[in-house]
Amino acid sequence: MATDAGGFAAAKEGLKAISGQTQWMNQQVSAGKLALDPDVADKAAKRCEEEIEALSGLLRNANALQTVKGLGDYPDGQQLAKRFQDKATDGDAGVLKLIRDMQEELKKQADAFRGAAKDYRATDEQNADDLRRGIQ
Repeated sequence: MATDAGGFAAAKEGLKAISGQTQWMNQQVSAGKLALDPDVADKAAKRCEEEIEALSGLLRNANALQTVKGLGDYPDGQQLAKRFQDKATDGDAGVLKLIRDMQEELKKQADAFRGAAKDYRATDEQNADDLRRGIQ
């Protein structure tokens, strides 16, 4: 595609930034440096899942761009239809790929939030065990 990543360069950069945040969260959880209250983590994970569902609706609407009709049989109309189709289906920067990638990233974030809740529970249980042993 000759245009600036199908016209979605900013969206692609935003997705890259979100991916970086997800990676950071996973690294912190793996290192034991991030533990979230389970209620807070669950709310954050559910919010991610709500966004995934909202993006599903957007994806259904964007699928219509794969076949653009009504712009006429003249070369200009056909070229314009092709440009819309390319913006939808381009394998590197099309809107359909960006939406799917965002859904996948949000799923990873939801998993990261839930992972941080597991660490919180484990730490909480360890502290409780330590207290019980200290009392005895």
